[in-house]
Amino acid sequence: MGGGRFSNDAYKRLRKIKDYGNKSREEIFTSREIDPEMDPTKAIVRESRDSEEHPETVSIIVALDVTGSMGFVPEHIVKEALPDLIGSLMEAGIEDPQVLFLGIGDFIYDHAPLQVGQFESSAELLDRWLTRVYLEGGGGGNNQEGYNLAHLFAARHTSIDCWEKRQQKGFLFTIGDEPVFPTIPAEIIKRYTSVDEAETITTEAIIAEAQEKYNVFHMHLEHNEWAKQESRKGNWKVLLGDHFIEIPDFKTVAKRIANVVIENHKPYNASADTNTASDSTEVENML
Repeated sequence: MGGGRFSNDAYKRLRKIKDYGNKSREEIFTSREIDPEMDPTKAIVRESRDSEEHPETVSIIVALDVTGSMGFVPEHIVKEALPDLIGSLMEAGIEDPQVLFLGIGDFIYDHAPLQVGQFESSAELLDRWLTRVYLEGGGGGNNQEGYNLAHLFAARHTSIDCWEKRQQKGFLFTIGDEPVFPTIPAEIIKRYTSVDEAETITTEAIIAEAQEKYNVFHMHLEHNEWAKQESRKGNWKVLLGDHFIEIPDFKTVAKRIANVVIENHKPYNASADTNTASDSTEVENML
């Protein structure tokens, strides 16, 4: 996946053709159950690969809370904010971003607490996967969501060239307004991924696993007075430190994602790899 190239002009044409400016959330996000192509039990691995068109990919996962209180975020991104995300990265010199959208819910109460797209680069394909997300609108009254399913999927079911070829970590952003469950029970892992055997894992442990190949962030949206309460922020600060980011204005979230990537992405130094290889060869010859 990941073919094509994003441009603001292509996005504007797409937005005009689909008449997003005059459509409601329900008219854009028409799925009333999980899309079969986004079913995580069928997704053994999602790949972000380099190509002639995209020689130095940067893999970015954006996991969106799709419970009742948060459906406005994917709506805003698809209607207005894709250029804030992809266009900003390209303008800053990150020319080959590939973005995977996930839908995240409550794995105790929801039918589809994990939905997985594909890593994509073009406006058309990013729009395709984002608008296929099922805005279940569920969630429970337990003041917790299954954001840790995003860490689980990233850690165990993605393969990304930026890390595997260049030791450049990808980026994982979860976006929501609640704390995270303290564990992922084994039965939940088996129910919502492609594995047959699993063990319960703590959120701390699965975040650490994801951090092996991703820079992991959580963005807490303070979109109402309820979301501003400390009880709604849980222990994210303990889990992620400075990678826990509070967002007062949800309309800035796409731009903030881009800025975080720009600030933290480490440029690839091909000459360093060449020098390392040369040094290794010299050592071998000496031996």
